[in-house]
Amino acid sequence: MLLRDHNGRLEVLMLRRNRQLKSFGGAWVFPGGRVDDVDAPGKDETERAKTAAIRETMEETGLDIQGGDMATLSCWIPPAQEKRRFSTWFFVVRAPDMAVKIDQGEIHDYRWVCPRELVAQIPSPEIMIVPPTFVSLKTLTAFSNVDAVMAHIYAAQTDIFETRFIKKP
Repeated sequence: MLLRDHNGRLEVLMLRRNRQLKSFGGAWVFPGGRVDDVDAPGKDETERAKTAAIRETMEETGLDIQGGDMATLSCWIPPAQEKRRFSTWFFVVRAPDMAVKIDQGEIHDYRWVCPRELVAQIPSPEIMIVPPTFVSLKTLTAFSNVDAVMAHIYAAQTDIFETRFIKKP
């Protein structure tokens, strides 16, 4: 999650995935993607995920967050019943003062948004956001600037969410 202070408010960079993609097509997401073999081999899962986040952010936005002070917000783990299981890590970092350049392949649009304003619009048929993204945005609504977010996340333990299927009547 790339954050910035802009016009006296906290903003987060949101990317819109290509509608043609099978996985989350048309959804508003944070920069990210899968961990590749080249991403910090021999390191632990969190370090490999951070390395992948740096690479994916550059690929999808043109923003270089390498060397940025990245804090770990949460990790989401799919249900054990799923055939394809992978942990999804959410990191927070101050965005560099650079122009965003989306790839026009996987990503078709971007916006800097105030988390409070975006969360207030959901649910909306025009804004598709998956639950981990919504929960992460909701966390940001408690803060008014990047420094406050970073201080809170550094002081807190990483939230681990293990998704479970529940049958409701």
